[in-house]
Amino acid sequence: MEQSQFKVEFIASTMLTPSVAELSFRRLDKLPFPFIPGQFITFLLPHLSGKIVPRSYSLANSPSQTNRLDIAIAPVQNGFATNILFNLKSGDLLDCVGPKGRLILQPAEKPTHYLLVATGTGVAPYRSMLPILAERLEEDKKLKVTLLLGVRYAHDLLYVEDFIAFAQKYSNFHFRGYLSRADRETAPYQYVGYVQSAFESLDLNPMTDLVYLCGNPYMIDESIEQLQNIGFSLQSIRREKYISRKV
Repeated sequence: MEQSQFKVEFIASTMLTPSVAELSFRRLDKLPFPFIPGQFITFLLPHLSGKIVPRSYSLANSPSQTNRLDIAIAPVQNGFATNILFNLKSGDLLDCVGPKGRLILQPAEKPTHYLLVATGTGVAPYRSMLPILAERLEEDKKLKVTLLLGVRYAHDLLYVEDFIAFAQKYSNFHFRGYLSRADRETAPYQYVGYVQSAFESLDLNPMTDLVYLCGNPYMIDESIEQLQNIGFSLQSIRREKYISRKV
């Protein structure tokens, strides 16, 4: 899909957790913005030095919302992009380029199990994938999808209502929230521990399953090591690392 530079207008901000915000934009030219779920856009942010600083964020909304772009953003202390994006006012304009990214569900691939693993805002692309996952679950009644989201505490879980509602509609979709700093669970879908600790309990098959990893680089590196130890090849693992930068 060809990338193009365009301006977006800030619409509104919604707090998803005490610290993470969902920012909503629309194209200023009102043209549709086609993208594949799992892709990201890059904001071209002006720095006082005169340089343009790029910052990329995965799209969290469905492409069916043709002139809407939602992102989930966690603040970085003294972060350059944080200072700009968390202080946007309705009608503010930003330059963007995109879409880009390969963390997508390939049409030709037919796994028996999708394992979608994320930390924090890394779950945003999986929310965007829900309509496609719905189609595939309806087409293949044997397909299984498991979504694992790792955060520190229960109040840090993003888009929980969306994933629970999806799980209630599709019995082969399973959602788990992993809490690395909590000492107990407060809901049936919650588990104490790091998200990558779940692999042993999932009865994964390296020959038929596909794994998607998005978020913290440490989680991704450790997950890849664990998955390779049980027989997964890199061809069966898709990943996208989120790296926080101050400038």
